Order: sequence, then C-alpha cells, then structure tokens
Amino acid sequence: MIEAVTAMSAILDELQSLASAATAPSPADLVADPTNAVDGASATFSQALHGALGRVDDTIAHANASAQAFSAGNQNIPLSDVMVSLEQANLALQMASGVRDKVVSAYTNIMNMQV
Repeated sequence: MIEAVTAMSAILDELQSLASAATAPSPADLVADPTNAVDGASATFSQALHGALGRVDDTIAHANASAQAFSAGNQNIPLSDVMVSLEQANLALQMASGVRDKVVSAYTNIMNMQV
C-alpha cells in the first residue's frame, strides 16, 4: 500500500511540474533572441513530455516483467507485489491517456479560434 502512495505522489509531482512548465511566457520571452540561448538551461515541454512518457513505459515494462516472472514460477515475487505493479502501470497509462486527451482538446480549441 505504501508503494501505491509513493507512486501516486510521484505522479502528482510530475503533473505539477508539467503544469508549471505550461505557464504562459512573458512578452519578453516571445521575442526570439538566439544570442541569449543556453543549451540545456531548462526543459522544454517536449522534453518534459518525453520524460513522462518514458517513465510510463518503464512502469509498464516493470509490471510486465514482474508478472512474467511470477507466472514462470519465481517464488521470490509475491502476488501482492505483482498486482500492485500492474495497478501502478494501469494508473500511469490512464493518466497518460488523460493528458493526451487534454492536449488534443486544447489543440482543437486553438485551431478552432477565429482570428
């Protein structure tokens, strides 16, 4: 149960970091100035999204590996750990699907704006 709370806390931290990365830039930031560009100074939205999807993929891979090891007869892995890891993977996938739906909805709204 503690692992589930830890996983939910990690997911909440990730969502908060994505929300802070999605804030509107100041007008001074909208002017492109290549002389002030510093490589690797801050993560872009695409980098944050790529990292989050990588963690979701890792969670799913870990759950699959533990389920396969348990089904192969490994006595060192309790069924409860397998079920918790599978549920964590399920929640991570649902969260990623929800984020995808919100991004698509926001894109659709922006594309439907009349200028």
